[in-house]
Amino acid sequence: MNAHAPDGGGPGRIDALSIGELAAFDLSLYHATLLAGRALAAFAPRTGDIAPRAALVRAIHSLVSQAGLLHTRALELRVRPDRLGRPSAEAVEEVTAVLAADDPEQALAWGYALLRELAVLYRTSRDQCAEETTYHDRRLYDLCLGLALEPQQPAAELGLPDVELGAILRGAHRPGPSVTPTGTVPLSPAPCPHRSYPAWAGRVPAIGGATPDPDPSLLDDDTLVYLMRKSIQIEFIATDVPLRSMADFADLPLGFYLDMTRHGHDEMRHTHLLIEEIARLGVDYRQFPYRDPDLYAAMAGQPLDHRMIVLSRTGEDAAIEVFGNAVPRMRAAGYESVGLMFDHVLADEVRHVTYANRWLDHLYGGDELAVEEATARVLRRHNELVDEIGLGDYAKRETDHMAFRGRGKPDLELRALAGFSERDLRRLAGDTV
Repeated sequence: MNAHAPDGGGPGRIDALSIGELAAFDLSLYHATLLAGRALAAFAPRTGDIAPRAALVRAIHSLVSQAGLLHTRALELRVRPDRLGRPSAEAVEEVTAVLAADDPEQALAWGYALLRELAVLYRTSRDQCAEETTYHDRRLYDLCLGLALEPQQPAAELGLPDVELGAILRGAHRPGPSVTPTGTVPLSPAPCPHRSYPAWAGRVPAIGGATPDPDPSLLDDDTLVYLMRKSIQIEFIATDVPLRSMADFADLPLGFYLDMTRHGHDEMRHTHLLIEEIARLGVDYRQFPYRDPDLYAAMAGQPLDHRMIVLSRTGEDAAIEVFGNAVPRMRAAGYESVGLMFDHVLADEVRHVTYANRWLDHLYGGDELAVEEATARVLRRHNELVDEIGLGDYAKRETDHMAFRGRGKPDLELRALAGFSERDLRRLAGDTV
């Protein structure tokens, strides 16, 4: 079997190929994996119910992480970054066509077919390697194979249409100057102004406005159920935003896509953790409505800095104080598993804010004052969108995000871990800058 055409004949094993041939093969896998991650990211907000969506989100995170390893392998083989090339035009055209169709079932079927074909590529690379060599790692491809196979079971249960992608994914690799810094061809996803709620979300009327928070001093079952019900909706929304950003912005470093896949992966895991904990209190999460419209409508289609500022820099960062104060009280009140779950979520939220601050720093060339000005500008626009969409005053944000407002002592240590600058921390502490 030929390493460059897994479904065809040919002599030789991968570990017997020249360094140049190995590099070409690794690059083909790298491009196929990165294309898979970005395509599946665009599909994820359209796939509906949580179970198949979660399987694909796990695959997105895992496969794009492997793309990073394959990228490193190519560099080890002395392939210059500006020679990474791009996937076949046929593959990109197919992805664009599927996205433009705006058909969740077809998108999901395409996603599973893509993973199936990646499994063929990874199985080929593993089986054609007789032994570990300096330039080839069987274990890496075996791991990739396991990740590609992981979500296959739900596809059969869903009765999805059969999609054949073999010829598309195995098209000729075309080396040459990168179209984007990551070596990918820009996709052209259809606009996605609205999210696809799970099927069960329509079983009850939507909340018609702001719901008053319970008295925080009364830490009981009702208060925790309210907090977790609200959190399930927020986490489900937060899954879509970083994944959609992967599809919408094709000209960022590979590290951006690694961060966004991890972000989406975390948010889906949080959704499952919350569902498990609310069930422990004897509550079926499906009895609660989703708010329509919701905050997703105030972020979808907006520039990247807008999304990161609204979702993470000024949104998820609020969890630092909220959960930091609530977790010890939950555990002291006997809600040990709920407290541990929110403590786990808090650790992830700190990292998500770090992602936002990192890429805002990249977008604004390391200019802290420019990021601060952008934050105020974006929050003013966000508040305008809240009024336009009809979300209600509960969704508005204070535009001077870093100003000390007597809201309690800020956790400067956690905010430093979350990537806030020294200037930000001084303002949070109430110092004039």
